[in-house]
Parts: sequence; structure tokens; C-alpha cells
Amino acid sequence: MSIAVVLDAMKKLEGMPEVELCMLTRKNGDIVASVGNVGSLSLETFGIMAATIYGAANTANEHLKKQKPNRIVMRSNDGDTVIKKMDSQHIMVLRTHTRENFAEVLATMDETVDFLLENWEGVVW
Repeated sequence: MSIAVVLDAMKKLEGMPEVELCMLTRKNGDIVASVGNVGSLSLETFGIMAATIYGAANTANEHLKKQKPNRIVMRSNDGDTVIKKMDSQHIMVLRTHTRENFAEVLATMDETVDFLLENWEGVVW
């Protein structure tokens, strides 16, 4: 799989009117791919913050003797940020600007992550 295939899979999320941006990052915050309205955003900073939030939630769950979080949702009045675990080294981060069709957005995000995981072998970066 090439980066073009990763971006193509993420374009389904980008095409949803509720989704502002979507990115795939490593758990250290390094960005693998991004789509959407990222013009006014420092992707590097956003990726590092998302990775930090995921890491903090993971540490909290470890202390509580719970499993790693699969999804973290941060709600605000002007949309939501969703961080979804992909594999042991990657997370997908999505930002919406509305809560309309939120369940559909989550389902599409899950489908995208599942597709990427099924085709992850042999990724060419």
C-alpha cells in the first residue's frame, strides 16, 4: 500500500460535510497523512497534542488496570475531536465542526481504520 492509497481511504472522511480534518499520526505525534481544512492549523503541533492525549489516557487506564482506550472523544460547542487507536504505533485523529450525523462519522472512521489495517502490510512510505 502506498501513501496515495492511505490518502484515498481518508478522502471518504474528508468528503463528509461534518468533517473538518482527519489525520493519521504515529503515537509520537509524527504525521503520516492528513486531509481536510488544515490551512490555519499547525499539523505538527496538533499531531503531538493528539498523541499526548492518547498517551495520557492510556497511562490512566494502565493505572486503573483497564485496557488501552479504543477511542477518545473531546466535545466542544463548535464540534468534536476524536482520537482512535489504529494499531500499536498509530492513531487517527478527526475534527468535526458540527455534531450532525456524528454516529455516521464515527462509523466511517471505524471503516477507514479497518480498511487501512487490513491493507497495512507492505506499506510504502
